Amino acid sequence: MANSVYFASTTLHLYTAAAIAAGRTGDEAHLIFIDQPEGKPHALYDIVCNWPGSPFSSVSLYHGRFPGLLNKLKKRRLLFNTLKEKLAELLPEHIFVGNDRRIEFQFAMHAATTLGCQPVGHYMDEGVFTYVGRKASRSFSDMIIDNCIKKISYGMWWKNPPTIGGSDWISYIHPAFPDLVHPLLRGKHITPLEASRFSSPAMLELSETMMLNNGVEPTTLTAIDAFITLPHESLFEREPGYKERILSLIRRLSVQGKRVAVKYHPRNKQPDPLLLAVEGVCLLPAQVSFEALLPYLSDQCEVWGDLSSTMVIARWLRPALKVTAFTSEMPDFDRLFERIGITTMNVTSHPEPN
Repeated sequence: MANSVYFASTTLHLYTAAAIAAGRTGDEAHLIFIDQPEGKPHALYDIVCNWPGSPFSSVSLYHGRFPGLLNKLKKRRLLFNTLKEKLAELLPEHIFVGNDRRIEFQFAMHAATTLGCQPVGHYMDEGVFTYVGRKASRSFSDMIIDNCIKKISYGMWWKNPPTIGGSDWISYIHPAFPDLVHPLLRGKHITPLEASRFSSPAMLELSETMMLNNGVEPTTLTAIDAFITLPHESLFEREPGYKERILSLIRRLSVQGKRVAVKYHPRNKQPDPLLLAVEGVCLLPAQVSFEALLPYLSDQCEVWGDLSSTMVIARWLRPALKVTAFTSEMPDFDRLFERIGITTMNVTSHPEPN
């Protein structure tokens, strides 16, 4: 039986890794959480460790967010040593990641190669970059400056991806919409993700545990008519009129008799930066991932949000839902959303929900 390692730095990576691992019955799957802040508890790690339906034979957690440049370099070298010990134990034939710019993934591919594993690299769809590409990856800053710094700091094994999923370490990509992948990814072997695996009993078990741990009863979501997912609070500061537009949307939906739920970004410093609680909306805990909530929304629920992977996930996993994205001057995103059936609404005007 072949060993496969799955790197996850976000909840979406976890869900995608679990869905893929459940379908690869000939593999023994091992999950490694990476890029987590040092010195802070990681609730998701504890949940997965105690998940009865988990497809993973082992679960590990490696911190990756270290303050200070010199401290980061030092801690990362220690991390590499620990990671290589784990790889020497597992000898993986396949290594999966949701972002091949992650230094842990690239080092793991290099280390596993030196161990004689001949690992195959897999990119798990992380959202919009799979389809519109990451333009910053082809900038002078990334291609020359960042690329040289990483090679000098860590080793010549670092390979700058031309876009997310496009590095030479990646042989296979696992997209939700295989016909729409970015041209830079079309030369890879394409294995489409199966949406049905995300609603399996084991995955629903994971979602329910995540919700209950944050005080949310899954049954309460079925009564929600409109779900608004918001970006990081830094956008509110850059866009002075953002709060007014969200309030306008909420009030218009409420006038229609719709029960509105709002979920803020989990990394916000303030619990309610837009002061939406006074509008009578249902404020869902920010720490509950969108992936966990999504299966419990009724087919009649409307989903609203910014240009983000959240909208792509909603459209893919719950095609019956009406999904509307607040858009701006980003034609690549607009074209993608139009092709997959997401309505876009100009954020410079007041929203007029149907």
